[in-house]
Amino acid sequence: MNSEQLIALTKELIYEATHFNVPYVKQIYADKLLIVKVDENGGVDTMNKEQLVGFVQRNHDANATPFSTKTEFHYAVCDGNMGMVIITRDLELKENPGRKFFTLIWEYLDERWQVVKESSVVRN
Repeated sequence: MNSEQLIALTKELIYEATHFNVPYVKQIYADKLLIVKVDENGGVDTMNKEQLVGFVQRNHDANATPFSTKTEFHYAVCDGNMGMVIITRDLELKENPGRKFFTLIWEYLDERWQVVKESSVVRN
């Protein structure tokens, strides 16, 4: 995989996750997933795959309006079986709205690319 392909895969992930495609989310995120979110005050919250899938499932079941897919790509690199993508996303989440920097760490596991780590930091 090269950086352009990794960006394309990340765009697909963003679309499917923001449209609450539960089966897609279950297969694209690794079982060992760790998400770390840092708020504007430096507070940290974490989430694992089970919690993420639950969030997506609840939105799917509620027929929630899909979230924005607006994304600015800053950097992508792929080296062997690992990749990293740095983006800014505009989020509409009630608990944490606004622009956030995201780092996604991809790994080739079980014969497919999966997100193993994700972090977000509020961008003012």
